[in-house]
Amino acid sequence: MFKRGFSMKPLPVVDISYRPLHEIAMGPLKAALLNLAIDLNIFDKLTQPVVSEDVAANLNTDIGNTERFLNALATLDLLEKKNGHYQNRPLADTFLVSTASSYIAPLLKQIGDERLNPLAQLSQLVKNGPLEIEDQPDFSDPSIWAKEAQIAAGWALGGVGQLVADVLSGLPGFSRFEKMLDLGCGHGMFSLYALDRHPSLISVLLDRPEVLQTAKMYCDAYEASERIKFLPADYMTDSICDDPDNGYDLVYAGATLNFAIHRLDDLISKIHDALKPGGYFVSFQDGMTHECTRPDTMMGAVIPAMVSGADYFFPQGMIAERAVLCGFQSVRSKTVSTPAGEMDIDIAQKAKE
Repeated sequence: MFKRGFSMKPLPVVDISYRPLHEIAMGPLKAALLNLAIDLNIFDKLTQPVVSEDVAANLNTDIGNTERFLNALATLDLLEKKNGHYQNRPLADTFLVSTASSYIAPLLKQIGDERLNPLAQLSQLVKNGPLEIEDQPDFSDPSIWAKEAQIAAGWALGGVGQLVADVLSGLPGFSRFEKMLDLGCGHGMFSLYALDRHPSLISVLLDRPEVLQTAKMYCDAYEASERIKFLPADYMTDSICDDPDNGYDLVYAGATLNFAIHRLDDLISKIHDALKPGGYFVSFQDGMTHECTRPDTMMGAVIPAMVSGADYFFPQGMIAERAVLCGFQSVRSKTVSTPAGEMDIDIAQKAKE
């Protein structure tokens, strides 16, 4: 028997969309599709329109599921599907074709590297704390850093090198610069982008000997070796000067100061001493805000920090503050947007004599 006139229990009414939560939950699925496409070299095969049957024949994969897989990649806006033919969209052509100069697939794959982000251990890390020293990954092998430098080159090649070059070439007097130092240079690509803006500038690349082999590979590939000097050293313990009688016009440090965060004053003082009067120190580094919860640039460093129990994040403004305390006359700072998130640029100038 129906009862009329009785009020229902109030239904949920929301004024906020759960779309962001859905995007977070879908993240692993999207990453799995992308990573498989990279592993199968899908994007190399789709620089021209191709039907799914031909892709399946080339890969020796199931025809039906290959089509479903390609449809999913099209849903992710990596492929375009037209009249049953699949072809890379510009995003995939630019960054995911292995012969492209701006190929960044290894950089993207690194995000899911179990050595760096052991997701299977996340629950235990939160519950029990950092791993014992003997259980932590051993990154002391120099060959690992050489490989990591090669992977990280995708960051510069994917547009960030241009961004940094815009900043460096905009420094007052840049056209008169003679020599710069790329501190902890890694792949060395930031120097190459700077040299491209200045026909006579020389760059000194400083890093571990094994890492410099990676940098040399890129310098040779872009025919820049005659304008490069390699300085194998540990910038925390060794001299950073290639010639004590001829200082640098510019010292650039790109995402490397985290290694020196607990001895920052020592390193910045060393940089100050290595510069010519009026020279510039430019830092391109994370700058955490909102009580170290923004920006999302450093999300990939959260789990490694859980593993080791050590944080290497820079609070925004810390580098600028230390630069002034270490003798720099002035510092200008700004936040810039990169494909991987926001980064801070601090430009410190040494006093002119």
